[in-house]
Amino acid sequence: MITTPISFTIIRTDGREEAYTSPRASVFKDISALLDARTLDTVNLRNGQVMFVDDDGYEVELVEHPPRDGYNLVVERKARKARKPPNPKATALYHAICKPGVEHAIVGDVAIVRDKDFDDGDG
Repeated sequence: MITTPISFTIIRTDGREEAYTSPRASVFKDISALLDARTLDTVNLRNGQVMFVDDDGYEVELVEHPPRDGYNLVVERKARKARKPPNPKATALYHAICKPGVEHAIVGDVAIVRDKDFDDGDG
């Protein structure tokens, strides 16, 4: 059984960074509570880190698109209105991995974890 605790950093919307450690068994529940999020989404920062964001940080509209080859249905979740304040530090991390011109902003507090801490091995 893998028992190594997971260390992570919370980046608050006001720019503060807070370090935490959680037992592996409760890390997702703990991050959700710290972010005040019911559902988490991930952003691979492509540097060995993953950013967890509140999947409900925006009000969204579901937009149906014509199916592409191999798909029966294509639905896009299009952000309409932020439910949380913008997070400039998290947005800068996100924009660093996006194609130039992306304007979407990260809202709410986020958690940054090391991807390798979630490998099947023990850390």
